[in-house]
Amino acid sequence: MRAAAIEVEAGLLEAAARALGDEARHGSPEQTARRWPACVVVALARVAGASDRNGTFWPGWHRVAGLRATRRSAQQWGQAFLAALGLLGIAPPAAPDTAAAPGTPAAPGTAAPDTAAPDTALARAAILAQAQPQDAGPEPAVAGAAHPRAPRLDPFGRGVLLAERPALPEEVADPADPLLVFDVNGEPAGAELPAEPVWVLHPAQADLRSDVPPRVMVTSRLPLTWRGWRLLQLDLRGLSWLELAGRAGKDETPRRHLVRGRSRPGLVTGPPVPGVTAGTGEPVFAAPPAVLLPPGPDGWRVEVRRAGTSAVVSSLTAAGDGWRPERVWDRVTRPVLGELTVTVTAADGESRPGMRRSLTVAEGLAASYFPAPRLTTDRGLEPAEAVLAAPSGMTVSPLAAPVPAGAVTIEVTCVAAQVRQRLRVTPPHVRIRIEPEPGSQGVPTRWHHAGPLMLATPDLWHGGALSIDLPGIDRDPPVEVVGEDGNVVQVLEPTRLGRYPLRRMADTVSARGGASLRITIGGRTAVIARITAPDGAADPWITATG
Repeated sequence: MRAAAIEVEAGLLEAAARALGDEARHGSPEQTARRWPACVVVALARVAGASDRNGTFWPGWHRVAGLRATRRSAQQWGQAFLAALGLLGIAPPAAPDTAAAPGTPAAPGTAAPDTAAPDTALARAAILAQAQPQDAGPEPAVAGAAHPRAPRLDPFGRGVLLAERPALPEEVADPADPLLVFDVNGEPAGAELPAEPVWVLHPAQADLRSDVPPRVMVTSRLPLTWRGWRLLQLDLRGLSWLELAGRAGKDETPRRHLVRGRSRPGLVTGPPVPGVTAGTGEPVFAAPPAVLLPPGPDGWRVEVRRAGTSAVVSSLTAAGDGWRPERVWDRVTRPVLGELTVTVTAADGESRPGMRRSLTVAEGLAASYFPAPRLTTDRGLEPAEAVLAAPSGMTVSPLAAPVPAGAVTIEVTCVAAQVRQRLRVTPPHVRIRIEPEPGSQGVPTRWHHAGPLMLATPDLWHGGALSIDLPGIDRDPPVEVVGEDGNVVQVLEPTRLGRYPLRRMADTVSARGGASLRITIGGRTAVIARITAPDGAADPWITATG
């Protein structure tokens, strides 16, 4: 492809540049390049070939594309240009030496010889793109070899890139520690890893180790040149460190990559048992928590006691290096049940930050409900049933309990060994309230679940929105406005925030003299609100303009 040799009328070039600018405003320059690589290459190459020697390329490109220059826009378009070259299978020309032979492209700020190759504009654009330009000033001169760039990752196809070209493992991986970590944007994560999702590349024959098993979010593919490597997206939240071990033929001690923010002990809990609480509403966890210690040789004393008593459940001393979070429970009778207080202090008496936390555990307890969620009836919430399952060594009474209409919560008792724990079970149910008008000084009403919410037409004219909480339902349902004759007279779809503005139905309800609001979930229909029209209630807009 000879970008400079393609004849493009000035008007067509300007139209193409403006179209690319419009595309980039709705996405990004790189996304635009992926969709229209040939257009990006030709348009940028032609603008580069037409720019003068005074550093007007990037300002000229922003002007012809109808874009506002920002601190990073030139760099983003430069990277997009290189990406487009890669998609078209074109290697970007190398930056010229100061003693370049005739026919090589001129560096920015120097005159191009008359004997320049036909694709000088393409070469000039590629050199400008690799120069990491700044929008506010002239293009930086490029002399000698280009500065090395840090690798970046395209996790969904192209793999590891160097200056937007595919990189080989030996170019970017350290043989002594071939673990590569990138953040969610594909940039190198740095020496200290972030406590968030990251992309991890490592040889498949090596094992990843950490103090807490990370959650694997995505397993992705790599190019054929990375055969024998794995690419995973891991969630590092809750981890202290990550390392690569078990490399074939390697006896060195693996390098431990620390996770940011782990300078003090911590506690990691699993998900709570849904709908089950203790005391005044504290969650109940179905597994004992993992105790995390900061990495290093410092010693820590870890102790677990029954909350409010002096009864010790577990007590030990250990250093952060080599610590296993589950070790604190090794000699504890299972299943674990009850309110516990976990304390971690410095074993040597120094004033290092420690940790103290109380929580309730019912190890192995599970709960299910039918129907879920409970909807409203004229008598309150519809009847439901709660079914609990306990592991061997624990009893629950009752295991299956009906929840009568109108009741919200029931109580059960768990027993394990000598521990007796009372728990509250609340099956998930619908809740309704009115949110205030945006920008007003109003506050939301209290959540309502005891039968349909009672409203009047003046409430609709005052504004605000109906908010519906439906646990376990991932899509807000439409709300049907039903007239006194039982016919649906209006259907309200939720806003982007999942709200139903009251004024949308004000005219309809006023004209009908009242209405009911109902929803349908899983084939079950429920009236969530009733709206009355008091005699003499007038439309405030008609009154104000009458």
